[in-house]
Amino acid sequence: MYKHLFFDMDQTIAPARQPMLDHMHELLLGLPHDIVIVSGQEVSKIGIQSKNLPSYTLGQNGNHATDVDNNELWNIPLDQHHKEEILAHIEKIVGILDHDLNHDWKPIEDRGAQITFSPIGNIAPSEIKHVYDPDRKKRAHLLEQIPFESEELVVKFGGSTSFDYIHKKRHKGTNVEKLINQLGWDKEACIYFGDGLFPGGNDEDVIGVIETVLVADHHDTYEKLRVLFQR
Repeated sequence: MYKHLFFDMDQTIAPARQPMLDHMHELLLGLPHDIVIVSGQEVSKIGIQSKNLPSYTLGQNGNHATDVDNNELWNIPLDQHHKEEILAHIEKIVGILDHDLNHDWKPIEDRGAQITFSPIGNIAPSEIKHVYDPDRKKRAHLLEQIPFESEELVVKFGGSTSFDYIHKKRHKGTNVEKLINQLGWDKEACIYFGDGLFPGGNDEDVIGVIETVLVADHHDTYEKLRVLFQR
């Protein structure tokens, strides 16, 4: 039934900002399906995390796309005035944090088509990131205090600690659909796995585009893939 498998990266097929585990890589490498990785990360970093798994890559929530041979399909960065709007909102959030930013842990990353802000730091040690905001309540409370109101932009919860700022009309849902249309695939033959398929999550916009499967983490994804494709 399925020919094209779409995956989020962090906490779906790999630990957050870490390489996928060997058994996941082996499983995906052995499947006959097209593999598409859709992530807020940059394309180059997706390649590192996926251990160069042959795949279509939709980086920065799909705003930078490459094919299996790493040929660029499209790349649509944010405009400068968008970036200024985002940075102004981040500055307001920083002003109400109960801790200082650790700039060595890169709290703000401008990825071109997306700006990602992690109050604890995008490259903070995994054991610190794991306990910082596991239920997303801390980030939700920050947005309740400092809402992000924009005509053209939106912010999503990304990874385990981040805010992902992207264009409202250029998110995972629109870019997944764009790739499917460009390649002439049948939507009924596509399925998406993600841990952010909840209101405000960075996989939410894929709901309604193709079939979706909510996973708890990369371990859960592995087990679900085994059930579906390795009976």
